[in-house]
Amino acid sequence: MFHMSKQRLYCYMCGLTAALCMFINGYDASVFNNIMNWETWNSKFNTPVNNNLIGAVTSSYMVANIVFGFFVSPVISNRFGRRMSIFVGCCFVVLASIIELVAPNIGAFIGGRTVLGLGQGICMAAGPTFMSEICPQDIRGRMLSFWQMFYSVGALVCTYIALGTSYYPKLGLWQWGIPVILQCLAPILCCSMIFTCPESPRWLVQVGREEAARAALMRIREPQEVDAELEGIKDAINWERENTTQSYKDLFSEKSVRRRLLVGLVINFGQQITGQAMMTQYSSKVYTKIFTSQSTITLINALNYTFGILFTLPATFLSDRLGRRPLLIVGGIVQGVMLTIAATVLITVPDQANGYPSQAVGAGVVLVMFLFTAAYKPSWGATIWIYTSEMFPMNVRALAVAVCSNTQNIAGAILGQAFPSMFANMGFRAFYVWVGCNALLVTFVYFFCPETKGVALEDIDRLFGSDHPQRQYLEEKPDSIKMHDGEDKMQQV
Repeated sequence: MFHMSKQRLYCYMCGLTAALCMFINGYDASVFNNIMNWETWNSKFNTPVNNNLIGAVTSSYMVANIVFGFFVSPVISNRFGRRMSIFVGCCFVVLASIIELVAPNIGAFIGGRTVLGLGQGICMAAGPTFMSEICPQDIRGRMLSFWQMFYSVGALVCTYIALGTSYYPKLGLWQWGIPVILQCLAPILCCSMIFTCPESPRWLVQVGREEAARAALMRIREPQEVDAELEGIKDAINWERENTTQSYKDLFSEKSVRRRLLVGLVINFGQQITGQAMMTQYSSKVYTKIFTSQSTITLINALNYTFGILFTLPATFLSDRLGRRPLLIVGGIVQGVMLTIAATVLITVPDQANGYPSQAVGAGVVLVMFLFTAAYKPSWGATIWIYTSEMFPMNVRALAVAVCSNTQNIAGAILGQAFPSMFANMGFRAFYVWVGCNALLVTFVYFFCPETKGVALEDIDRLFGSDHPQRQYLEEKPDSIKMHDGEDKMQQV
């Protein structure tokens, strides 16, 4: 019979509160994906649908996301704590939702999207860092998997709201205004709950507040675990203070950290070029080449996000059972195969007289893309966040996670602006580009990404301290890690 202590339950609650930041991101990605083709939105701004405009609206918030994620989020997170960074970011998201709703023209709407990116850039980097630092290692992978799952939950909620309003064009501006303004509910909830959670014990020790760190650990750990974990945190931070400095140059001054930074940059950029950014930002645009009904397209998006949640759930267990590497490798292979099938069928099978594929072809392609999502969610969706947030030493963790996670936004901004024109010129042959990207990413993970399953945050340095980190880990696995591997099989819920 499973037993969950009140400390473990509270730890889950705090982690899920931080995961609301990802809910916000998923909701936003789904908002414009759903309303971009609606007549009520286009008539509001008297703007015809064109590739450059769609690219600008899609990518505008990512630019602010990149700038504030790189330069502002680490400052707030390191100086004022992880919770404050999450709170400030959520406040900007609320403001952005209001600006988008009342925008008198397309420029103001894009301005609202920019403010939205500002808020997301601040809170998105702090969220996974906070989660990784409050969760014990035996559930760290499981909890960080909820980070990606909440993206699907946010997108799901938004899409079903949009599906409901899509049947009522008589709502006028409120047809798209309702999904836009309801975006502010999640950040309001997060703001109201985040300060009921303890601050990161690691951050508290880092700023010299040891007793506060002990008090925080007492709230999220069993009493007998507190002293040992606090000593481990202190030892790790003391070593880092003696050997490194807390600045951007620290990302490049040490070979081990440089290797981790390279891995983090590649896999986070790679997450977006698997093909998921295309299906997240522009699935409606892609499906307009397959289906004639906007309501049908919105329903497909809703079902895709529904199954996306179910597909993410295995990551909460697989990441701590099978490991990070197998998920990334197998996921990348399956993603490439599914995209190849979809592109080949759509290119080679003749369209009907109306210029659209048959219903059978359309249904088959939707099924294949659902299978793509099934492969992506527990692998390159959830596992990237787990791997990134746990691979860096404490003194650069907030900074490095911000830098690496923002490469997702850089890739997203590039693809957001480029894909409409790319799809207009290449059609479904554009899918083959993502197939090649998946092949390259699988190769990179195989050769350069060591396994981190069951490794304490303070011991991960060993994995990246050699020219052959995976081999070193297997040959010199410390007793403390062996113990945790054994405990992993008997862990509590």
